[in-house]
Amino acid sequence: MIQLGTQLPCFLTIISGQDDFRVYPYLQNPSPTAMSVVWFSEEATAGSLSYRLQNSEIEKTLTSNPVLVETLDYTLWEDTTYFENGAPSIPYRHAIRIQDLEPSKVYEYKVIQGSSSFGSIFHTAPEGNCPIRFIVYGDSETEPESTGKFVDWPDPTSDSDRVYLVDQTTGYRNNLSLIQSRQPDLVFIAGDLVESGGEQRDWDEFWLHNTDADSTKSIAGSIPVMPALGNHDYYAGPYQGKYDQPFSERAVNKYLTYFEVPENHSPVVEEEGRYYAFDYGPASFIVLDVCNNDTNLSSFDTNILLKGPRDSAGGYAPGFEMNSRQYEWMVNRLIEAQLNRLFTFVITHHAPYSVGPHGQPPGEEEGQDTHSGIPVRTLTPVFMQYGVDAVISGHDEMWERSEISGEEISPNGMGREHILHFYDVGIGGDGLRGPFDSLVNPHQKFLAHTHSPEIWEDTILVSGGKHYGHLEVDISELDSITWQAVLKPVYVLPVIDSLSDEYTDYDRRTYDDEVILLQDFGDIAVPVEITSRSDE
Repeated sequence: MIQLGTQLPCFLTIISGQDDFRVYPYLQNPSPTAMSVVWFSEEATAGSLSYRLQNSEIEKTLTSNPVLVETLDYTLWEDTTYFENGAPSIPYRHAIRIQDLEPSKVYEYKVIQGSSSFGSIFHTAPEGNCPIRFIVYGDSETEPESTGKFVDWPDPTSDSDRVYLVDQTTGYRNNLSLIQSRQPDLVFIAGDLVESGGEQRDWDEFWLHNTDADSTKSIAGSIPVMPALGNHDYYAGPYQGKYDQPFSERAVNKYLTYFEVPENHSPVVEEEGRYYAFDYGPASFIVLDVCNNDTNLSSFDTNILLKGPRDSAGGYAPGFEMNSRQYEWMVNRLIEAQLNRLFTFVITHHAPYSVGPHGQPPGEEEGQDTHSGIPVRTLTPVFMQYGVDAVISGHDEMWERSEISGEEISPNGMGREHILHFYDVGIGGDGLRGPFDSLVNPHQKFLAHTHSPEIWEDTILVSGGKHYGHLEVDISELDSITWQAVLKPVYVLPVIDSLSDEYTDYDRRTYDDEVILLQDFGDIAVPVEITSRSDE
């Protein structure tokens, strides 16, 4: 594995001057033989990307083609409100797909843009079943206003709210720093990357945290960050059209401009980038867009405020109902995963089982929710049918795990012994909600708010409670025929000085809800490639 925080080879030395980059280089769309590097510049000047196998003398250089991306403009409202009519200019996008790489190798790369330079390393995906680590979180919901914004923190022992110990910016930064220190192969974000997808300032804030001039601090510069769409990413903003069209599509086009994911080959070109799938070592990942199901304003719709293609309103958020394009594509990917991979993980934004506000049925009346996750439950039988191991979501911003057995879905059918896990990991850097007392989730197995008691000593929280965090998954060989996936619920505990009662540091903790999945690779067609990984 890549050792982050170590001194970079001279090939990667960062030279002075970084003003040429609007967004520093970051990694996308990993495969055994290819990797994409994306960055944004201030000027329409071609950049160069040099790369080589680590410790090799053979270096190759590719040249970028800068493209002006008008999707990343600042709205008139942003310009007049925050920039006194002097908002930054529209940037240029650079994207290079490095081909013909070797699987399971570490490569050094350096990008030169004008007088500025950025250097880091990446590793290619394995072809077979080697150990991997991936991490998932949701709901970072970045915005400049997060700095100094302390959220309400429900008290599990009473009906009162407190103020959380650190602001959202500090919570998110600590979470990312801890994730990077764990050296995962992949990072997934289960939707709601930004507060308002239509506000360019919120995207600027997102990349401020995920990229950096210093490669040892740039998580996206050395680890592919793979997203799912959330309703906030479709949200234009409170002063810019909300979910109306064409404003919502302008918002989601910012997301589509930033991320380069595997193609889904939809006949509707506007659906490209909204859902995708890929394999990485022993696991198959299927990322869905469940933000706006058909039929609008119905009990099956996850966003009754957003107009889709069936309304002829200019929106292209795909439905996931049976026989829809996304549904049929998903079933084909599930079949392939079941035949060829040890483990299958589905990543969505809306959590189907929850005791949070989005665990209420769709609607605008009392006891209903305009962004309900309940419609996603219609996919549970097909997830069970094709052996999905876990559905990892966000949206309700409260750590919750549910599980359903195959016997509940099909008591006399195949797969009745299978257990399907559902996670809400929407505590990336926003939220920290408590449950709704009126809701009951019969499938709930763990809820941080109630199942992880806070332990205080002399007014200092020492463990437990609900905090910002993520799900860490390690897949490795258990014995000669069996592999395991260990799902670790991680939270970032703020460390408070006992004398001053001020925040000083953070600590990595895990909830007492570790899940271990086992799989015999004897029935899997994919070859086995055993390599070691660091667990530091």
